[in-house]
Amino acid sequence: MKTSLVQLLLFTGMVNALQQHHSLIFRRFQHVPLKQMSDNFEEGNVSGYDTRRNVLNGLLGVSTWSIFGLQARATDVSDPFRIILTVQTDVKSEVTSEIEIEVRPDWAPLAAKRFKELVEIGYYNESRFHRVLPGYVAQFGIAADPGLNKEWMFCEKNCKALPDEARKQSNKRGTLSFASSGKNSRQTQIFINLGNNDGPPNFLDGQNFVPFARVINGMDDAVKNLNSEYGILESVTGGLAGSVNQGKAAYYGSEYLDVVFPKLSVIKSAKVLNEV
Repeated sequence: MKTSLVQLLLFTGMVNALQQHHSLIFRRFQHVPLKQMSDNFEEGNVSGYDTRRNVLNGLLGVSTWSIFGLQARATDVSDPFRIILTVQTDVKSEVTSEIEIEVRPDWAPLAAKRFKELVEIGYYNESRFHRVLPGYVAQFGIAADPGLNKEWMFCEKNCKALPDEARKQSNKRGTLSFASSGKNSRQTQIFINLGNNDGPPNFLDGQNFVPFARVINGMDDAVKNLNSEYGILESVTGGLAGSVNQGKAAYYGSEYLDVVFPKLSVIKSAKVLNEV
């Protein structure tokens, strides 16, 4: 549908009224393709909207805000937000500590959205830091609940892997990136960089691991105190001992880890704190 001169003139007469409600209108239509709105209007398909007038107002609002210099801003999806991991670093003690993470959708929007989604469904609650290699990475992201792993890792229902996205930041100490095993393979596992891994000897930037967040509190206490006993053993033996079998961990969940790797630090809870 082409916007007619009459419709544009009508819009100019409604600017003042629409300006008062532009935020609401913008939020309603910001994720709807312009062509889709146009097609819906022509076909009379206005399901989900009040009237054809609302559809027209939304169409005109989205397509002509910039012409009249109006600014409509809903909550920006690229705004940073914070997540708190409450961690039991020593399973023999009831004492917990916190890791505060600033998530940056402007660095990697798909990764940021996935992390938030997993936190909100409780995916990381009671999960372990299953691979802690001093000076390198602290990795987590296998759920304690095998049912969640079946849904998000094994792809039996529908594959949950994320498409790759461009790296905008380097894998410096304190940043978080999703682990991957090849093209478009990011799912649930995440690592905290314990050192500057962008260049030698690990070259994570060159392998296109994409940072999407950073630790802003807890790096020098909670993260530093994560149990690395098994990781050290893995390093010393070249992976012959100390390595968590990730397939078994995903299939059996905490039952396997409690028996074979009982000293791993535990994420007791993960929650979205607030917008920065």
